[in-house]
Amino acid sequence: MISGADSRTSIQGWRESLVMMRLWLLVCILILSPASLAAQTIRIGSLGLSGPLLPLWIAQDKSLFSQYGLKSEVVTFQGGSTTIQALVAGEVKFAATGGAPGVNARLGGADVIAIAEWVNTLPYMLIVTQEIDTPEKLRKKRIAISRFGSAAHYAVRLVLIKMGIDPDKEVQMLQIGDESLRLSAIRQGSVDATVLTPPSNLTARNLGFRVLTSLHEAGVQYSFDHLLVTRDFATKNKDAVQRFLKGFLHGIAFMKQNRRESVEILKRWMRLNDQSALDETYRIFVDMIPAKPYGTEEGWRNLLDVLLTTNPKAKQLDWKEMFDYSYLREIDKSGFIDALYK
Repeated sequence: MISGADSRTSIQGWRESLVMMRLWLLVCILILSPASLAAQTIRIGSLGLSGPLLPLWIAQDKSLFSQYGLKSEVVTFQGGSTTIQALVAGEVKFAATGGAPGVNARLGGADVIAIAEWVNTLPYMLIVTQEIDTPEKLRKKRIAISRFGSAAHYAVRLVLIKMGIDPDKEVQMLQIGDESLRLSAIRQGSVDATVLTPPSNLTARNLGFRVLTSLHEAGVQYSFDHLLVTRDFATKNKDAVQRFLKGFLHGIAFMKQNRRESVEILKRWMRLNDQSALDETYRIFVDMIPAKPYGTEEGWRNLLDVLLTTNPKAKQLDWKEMFDYSYLREIDKSGFIDALYK
């Protein structure tokens, strides 16, 4: 027979075991829950150090991601393809990068999707030497791009086509590298033209070069910059995706409403002390970046038209396959974005 003391000991032990089991289950739930994921440090990959990334830098520096429960770290890469590779490998969970690398990765079999398009035009200006004062004088000239298949390459192609110049037959494109290298090339006279984004365009103008045209002012729509995730991560971590988007959207709103602090953040990230260049960069992108970062079908078609010149598979990819605006749309319908501007 079990004595009363033994019975009480047995019941107490059973209760302690039950409490421990419940605690263990709670720990497991917390480890596996989206809220726990949001509490971890999420790495965000970004392409380079250029003006369009200002909303991301603001969200990071002003702790806006943290405000929505997402600990974050921004990791800067020097190429769109490298950024995408890190995303697919799981080294970063979100990527803020050019649209073209994401589309090419998708066409290559990577299951990446865009959850927002925060730059839906080309933020480039065509910089030329002083003697080139008309589009016709670009014929047979040397134009610097970063590399074939890059955003700079696409920008040159689109602007040349718009001006009635065949980019494959009437000019010579040279792969030079990033904007600083392209600016050096035109200064040294090894090329006659290039495309630059702010503030490099202002630097070029101050050096005596001519801004022949601005693609943004021309109204060119282009699927330029995307926020990317892998579909698997987004499906399993909807809460984290929406926290990230809320932080980024708040970054856009802060940029539009707080010029002085936004320019200071721009200065810090770009390591730039030229106040006129900083002001020019802010002026351009505060107007260019929409409060609600949805893309357009026209911009998507322009991207695909360019991609088709180097990747015939591009015609197989539908807009709806690349973009999943459900996360952004749900946030938008809740009134969150509108409330940021009240």
